[in-house]
Amino acid sequence: ATTVLIETMSGKGTEIGVTFEEIRSIIDMVNENVRDHVGVCLDTCHISDGGYDIAGDPDRVLTEFDRVIGLDRLKAVHLNDSKNPVGAHKDRHARIGEGTLGAETFRRIVNHPALRRLPMLLETPNELPGYAAEIALLRGFEEAE
Repeated sequence: ATTVLIETMSGKGTEIGVTFEEIRSIIDMVNENVRDHVGVCLDTCHISDGGYDIAGDPDRVLTEFDRVIGLDRLKAVHLNDSKNPVGAHKDRHARIGEGTLGAETFRRIVNHPALRRLPMLLETPNELPGYAAEIALLRGFEEAE
């Protein structure tokens, strides 16, 4: 069966899915017969721009996510640095380590027990050589278990 993922949003314009409560409401509106096939993709730039301090306190953000939505619904992570401060509601992606989230945030994300086994996808403004460099950087962050 196919699983549909709802992506966290930054809050620009008329978007919904900015807060974990909005995402929870969307999930709750899905027919209960197929609700188990709905998950969430956490976008690091979007949640920061949306007001969640993923750089300053990722544990607190993930605890809140678990309380409102449930970590069992978290199925993927979009890795993007942000050109904006927390809560800017703009959605401007930056390359890993070149934005306001910073490289150390991504070291913590790729090694976080709740995230490390999830698929992680780059959505940064880049070309193939830049993606290769970002992938090497991220792999260099991985800690042995």
